[in-house]
Amino acid sequence: MSIFGKMIRMALRPAINQKKGKVGERKVDKELNPMFLGKFKHHKINNLILLDEKGKSHQIDHIVITSKGIFCIETKNLAGHILGNENQEKWIQCLGGKKYPFPNPLKQNRSHIYHLNQIVKNSYPIESVVVMSQNNANSISCANVVNLDDIRKYITEFESNTLLSDEEMDHIYTILLEANQEISNREHQKNISKTKNEIKEGICPRCSGRLIQKKGKYGSFYGCSNYPGCTFKIKEK
Repeated sequence: MSIFGKMIRMALRPAINQKKGKVGERKVDKELNPMFLGKFKHHKINNLILLDEKGKSHQIDHIVITSKGIFCIETKNLAGHILGNENQEKWIQCLGGKKYPFPNPLKQNRSHIYHLNQIVKNSYPIESVVVMSQNNANSISCANVVNLDDIRKYITEFESNTLLSDEEMDHIYTILLEANQEISNREHQKNISKTKNEIKEGICPRCSGRLIQKKGKYGSFYGCSNYPGCTFKIKEK
C-alpha cells in the first residue's frame, strides 16, 4: 500500500471504528430487549452521555437497572482472537497473523462507573460488564467479560446481596435520564483528546489530582494523588 493510501486509511479509521462499535451496540441492545431479557422489572438506557464538572463527556454504551443493582455495560465489536486480563493496560486483538493492542475495556468502564457514582451519590451498587459482541471472550480470564450470547444469562442469574425496590429503580432511571446530555460525536472526540493530553501532563482525568509514580504488584504505574478517594491509575503516562 502506498504512503498516500496509508494516510487515507488512518484518516478513515476513527469513522470505521465508530461504525463497527455501533454495530456491536445494536447487537447488545437486541439481547437486552425486554422481550428477550425477561419479564421482570428493569430499565435500560442506551448511549448514556454524562458531563463531568470540567465539561468533559463520558459515553456509556448501555445501562441496565434491575433489583440487583446497576449494570454498566461496555461493548467491544472486535474480530479475531482476543487476549487480556483485568490488570493489563492493553489487551491484544490477534487477527490475520498480526497483533493489535487496544485499551483494556474494564479500565475504561471503571471511569464510567466513577462518573455514574457522582450522579447516584454512591448510593447504589454498580456492576461492570464488558460484552464481546463477536462471541470471542473465551480467552479473557475475567468473569465479568462475557460473550454476546451469554449477556442475558449473566444479568438474570447475577448473584447479589442487593434488592432494590421498584421505587428505587425508577428513581435511578429518572436521575440518569435527567443527567443524559446530547453532544455531537466531534465534541465527544475532542473530550477524549483532552483526556489523553491531561494524562500526558500528569493530571488525573477524573478528579484533576496529580499522577504520581508508584510501585505495585504488577510493576510501576502512575496513580492519582487523591487515592483512596480516586483510584485512577495508568501504567504509562
